Amino acid sequence: MRIVPAIDIQQGEVVRAVAGERLAYLPLKSKLAHSTCPEDIGRELIKQHGLSLVYLADLDAISGQPPNWELYQRLIDSGLSLWIDAGLVAAEGCHKMVQFAAEHAEVQGIIAGMESVADRATFNRFQDLIDPKLMIFSLDLKDGHPLTKDPAWQKQIALEIAIAVAQQGVERMIVIDLARVGMHGGSGTRRLCTQLHTKFPELALYAGGGVRSVDDLVSMAGWGCSAALVSSALHDGWITSDELKKFQQKNANR
Repeated sequence: MRIVPAIDIQQGEVVRAVAGERLAYLPLKSKLAHSTCPEDIGRELIKQHGLSLVYLADLDAISGQPPNWELYQRLIDSGLSLWIDAGLVAAEGCHKMVQFAAEHAEVQGIIAGMESVADRATFNRFQDLIDPKLMIFSLDLKDGHPLTKDPAWQKQIALEIAIAVAQQGVERMIVIDLARVGMHGGSGTRRLCTQLHTKFPELALYAGGGVRSVDDLVSMAGWGCSAALVSSALHDGWITSDELKKFQQKNANR
């Protein structure tokens, strides 16, 4: 199972995400670096943990501003590969992200977040535009409930939505409950992940939110997840580089 650090960026600096309440996010205080500069954090993730692939949440873009292309380029130049969540809403923004990815091999994932996409018809359009090997659908939840603008999705439970998009050809899926992010209580998505892994064993499942320790990572691997999104546990030193190395050695093929 792969460990993918999450970097949340707001107004040009890395912030600490807590329970999805973005207006209350504060600049990150990390044991990895005495800086909130995204490139500094990225370089230390590589240096101290050997983690060069990061999940980048451009919170300003998710809030409706244009994507920060210059920042993405700087992060790539610092040695990082990226899964980019820029709050894709409509086809126009998707076209631009696909073009950026075509010009930068370091972009290894384009996030289509259920929270951001305008509606299911638009999501279907995203599937036409984004290479399925590059597209990552994010099943965004809040206290277990779908976080979405789409009225039809709002009437469904998370499992129904996940099954439908998997049957439509989605190959990579993040399962995350934003209420759990930064709350130190585990991801809370065990049942959903295990159900999806049982039904779609070839689906690449990535879980995140609330990871506290290597024990949580072991549990997530057991659910069938092929990657875990981690943030606070790395910045607060709850997961050390030695623990991470041992875990990755034991779970290299999972």
